[in-house]
Amino acid sequence: MSGRYEKDDPLWLAIRPAANETPEQAAIRIKREQEAKIISDKIDEAIRAEKAMLQKQKIIRLLLLGQSESGKSTTIKQFQLLHSPNAFQSERMSWRLVIQLNLVKSVRRILEAVIAADTNPESPSTTRSPLTLSDDKWDTSASGVAYPRASTDSNGSSLSVDTCDMNDFSDYKVRLMPLLQAEQILTEKLAAPDSKDYRGDALGGREGYNHLSWSNRPTNQEVFVRPGANWKFKNEDADNMDEPTRILFRAREDMMTLWASPVVQEILQREKINLSESSGFFLNDMERIVSSNYVPTDDDILNARLKTVGVVEHCFHLQSSGSVDKSLDWRIYDVGGSRSQRATWAPFFDNVQAIIFLAPVSVFDQVLAEDGNVNRLEDSLLLWRGLCKNEILSKVPLVLFLNKCDLLRRKLAAGVRLSTYMVSYLDRPNDYDSILKYFKNKFDAIRKQHSKVPEREFYVYATSVTRDMVLRDNLRHTNLI
Repeated sequence: MSGRYEKDDPLWLAIRPAANETPEQAAIRIKREQEAKIISDKIDEAIRAEKAMLQKQKIIRLLLLGQSESGKSTTIKQFQLLHSPNAFQSERMSWRLVIQLNLVKSVRRILEAVIAADTNPESPSTTRSPLTLSDDKWDTSASGVAYPRASTDSNGSSLSVDTCDMNDFSDYKVRLMPLLQAEQILTEKLAAPDSKDYRGDALGGREGYNHLSWSNRPTNQEVFVRPGANWKFKNEDADNMDEPTRILFRAREDMMTLWASPVVQEILQREKINLSESSGFFLNDMERIVSSNYVPTDDDILNARLKTVGVVEHCFHLQSSGSVDKSLDWRIYDVGGSRSQRATWAPFFDNVQAIIFLAPVSVFDQVLAEDGNVNRLEDSLLLWRGLCKNEILSKVPLVLFLNKCDLLRRKLAAGVRLSTYMVSYLDRPNDYDSILKYFKNKFDAIRKQHSKVPEREFYVYATSVTRDMVLRDNLRHTNLI
């Protein structure tokens, strides 16, 4: 024994049998050592099995890039719907709050536009008699939110909103004032602390409106969430969650009348405000969304708009199409696309296997929210050029999604001409196929000119992320799946 163990070996000193160990004690000790050996062998076997599994499992790290509202978050939701349906289902009701907020924001945008037009002497007018509101008649909800009642005519009948003079929107400003309360409640539930539109008491009856008001200037401030904010799990207070629904339900007729008004549509068209092209557009679904039993559909969730900032990692486990024994562990990094957030892309450049770049091609007639002097399509092209020039990424495969092609078709069918906004298109045909081919060649030419490695893998697809199963149908043609 002394030849095998040093007398000062601490391990041997700790486990050596006692000098006066009895046969019964020795039997117990040996049995325990055998049991420990079995446990140790199982741990070793588990480690070997894990190593074997990791050898079969391929880890794919993808960087999802593109300007703000290019479709990145929608792509992630598509991926989740396809490969994590249980998680998608469990979060369904949380998206109800987001969709309600999207609806309120759209109505706010309309009111801002028409209020601004109301101060313009050239604003369209009608000859209808105005609707007046009795200042002392208010309905009050159980929570204290006050709803202005419509005034009545001489016969005691409630006046329809359709009778109001659409050149004077003061009635709508009052009638839809409760939406500001709904917006505040939803914002406080969803937003990161420094993105809130409003602060202070959310309720309090008529007096609660003192610090809330409509603006005659567009408010570009957007509610956003930060990674780790866990906004999807903040819905424990069912009563407070239902309050925005009650407010929206009470205001539904006014909202629908406002949206359906030809005068409003004329103002929006004149100001080049196309709400239907933006994510988070639910104005055509108001009756369904304001219902107390509303449950968001898959399409609702895909269309919902909630801005993310920073970098969010999403993990998905997929089976490889090439082998039943091989699996893919996808790590997709969703990065904020506004100009102020693009610096956060850099830390993820050194270890990604591929980059998915989303370029919305329907935005050729729009400008950046951050800079009204920069065309959105031109910004995508500049962003794509910088990506192709990046030396660290010179060998990383590129997957280009020319996104929002459904909106491009609709815009071209309405008579909008690309050459009006891109003079380089000259007098080419203004049809969908010709323009899509032009965009493909434009992005590919930039890649060829600025890529350091000409043979790098490159894939390009025309997509409509909210409508197509683009990740399943398109990425399977690459070497990534």
